[in-house]
Amino acid sequence: MRYFAILALSGLVWASGSAAEQARTMDAGSGSETALSVAINDDPTKVVESTCPVVSFADVFADPDNIRLNYCYLRQKVDGGELKAALPVVERLLLLEPHQEQVRVLYASLLYHNDMMSDAKREFTGVDRVRLPQNNQTLVIDYLHKIDELDKRLNQSLDFSLGGHFDDNRNAAPEGDTILFYGFEFPYKIEKVDDYGTQGTARYDIAYKFGEYRSHRVLGSLEYARDNQAYYDNEDFASLNSSAGARFDLGGSDLTTLGYYSFHRLNGNSFLRSVGSQLSLSHSWYLREQKLTYRTIASSGWFSDTYMNSDASQNAEMNSGDRVYARLYGSVTFNSSQQLSLGLNYTNKNTDAPDTTDYEYNSWNASLGHLWMFGAGHSLSTYFSGGRLSYKGTAMSITGDPSKVRLDTPVRISITLETPIAWFVDAMAIGNGDKTAANLPGFKNFTLALSGEYLSNHSNIPNYDYDSVRWQALLRKRFEF
Repeated sequence: MRYFAILALSGLVWASGSAAEQARTMDAGSGSETALSVAINDDPTKVVESTCPVVSFADVFADPDNIRLNYCYLRQKVDGGELKAALPVVERLLLLEPHQEQVRVLYASLLYHNDMMSDAKREFTGVDRVRLPQNNQTLVIDYLHKIDELDKRLNQSLDFSLGGHFDDNRNAAPEGDTILFYGFEFPYKIEKVDDYGTQGTARYDIAYKFGEYRSHRVLGSLEYARDNQAYYDNEDFASLNSSAGARFDLGGSDLTTLGYYSFHRLNGNSFLRSVGSQLSLSHSWYLREQKLTYRTIASSGWFSDTYMNSDASQNAEMNSGDRVYARLYGSVTFNSSQQLSLGLNYTNKNTDAPDTTDYEYNSWNASLGHLWMFGAGHSLSTYFSGGRLSYKGTAMSITGDPSKVRLDTPVRISITLETPIAWFVDAMAIGNGDKTAANLPGFKNFTLALSGEYLSNHSNIPNYDYDSVRWQALLRKRFEF
């Protein structure tokens, strides 16, 4: 978004710079008054696109006092994303027009985007003391706020969520009327059992910036989650998840490395301990003419999962082993409020049990998401995923043949609506014309999320062929410090 501001400011520089050029042209009697008046009164960006020739450094060097020539050269550099090369051009414009505050705002913004924060703050502070058009004044204040945020090396946040959910098939009952038992089909209908429960999470995140321009970060997080069922007590779940690592700015791309440790309990008993690591590379870029922002992420990871037997799961330890995955993710943002995303995932799971293959699998998965941000904190997100799981074997007690390959095709569809709690407070304030709840500190980052999810798992073995619907409501609150 700040890059758009640079483009807009550069257009204003052209308009204001053309005024001085026009005065000199009229005094010289060159007859260019008409074209220059259009530059002042019309959209400056359109005029520049139609009147600016391709300018080289040699052209500017040959006529360094030509404001229009310097501006056209500046516009080329900004349009091409060469922000560092644009700095000396703006400095020349300041020498030619030292009292042009628009030029000075542009100069400060370029310093900001070149990570010269102390210089940028000095320039922004200087122009903040003079009278500017309202849109530029707001932009300057925004930049100063961003610089103050960047000056904070340590950033921390606490996230809390609390709510409830309903599942219409908690026991994953098969859809069909028959099941396999040692390879034989038996007419046996398992009825679905619905259940509801409460859930809550508490998460702490920390980031410490380091490096010459403070663009690198040390990252850490700690999360506790709990899910209690009303009837299926043996499905009560609690987990403690942690991660630590670093993110490195490679000049347009980010390289992130993280280590993970998690511990899970089922029905009050230790169930799973997992350690692992992840490496990811991300890159973002903006296509100005199409007004699109693209982001891509490639990541891979390794985990070692150790399962423990309990009364709720007496054969859980057979699932222990290594798990590796690779993921490609891409998103495109348009109109500043719509985002489409696509993900491709591959997972391979092996177990430590030498004669057991019914917990080993290869999984391919594709996902498609859409996020619609309405503004003022309202958003609607939809998500669709589908994949193919190929297990290396099956349980003898089900198929009678451990070498029989189990093939599953899971499909998941979900939709989530999130809205600020302040909106409900203001909506209920009938007769009160002052809508102030959103401005109160207690309502900042305080939202309600309502979601629905449909899961269908189609399998070539009827015992694993099922579907379920889940509804969920969560109150979320975030603290930043």
